Amino acid sequence: MLFLQCQTQWRVGGSGVVGLDYGVVLQMMDLYAVGNRRQALEDLQIMESRAKELINKAAEPKQPKKGGKR
Repeated sequence: MLFLQCQTQWRVGGSGVVGLDYGVVLQMMDLYAVGNRRQALEDLQIMESRAKELINKAAEPKQPKKGGKR
């Protein structure tokens, strides 16, 4: 649930998505009274890592296929 609550809190740089804004993540943990904050953060980082890969891959410019019709 924490990941969904923070889904609009991405930090973005020149090379794409960098990661979640952990300052906001910690505030959300307080707001929603997350019990085991360490475990929640570790779980969130796993989801964040995969999401960054997918977001940045989707943002890559598409390369034309070689050997296609002319």
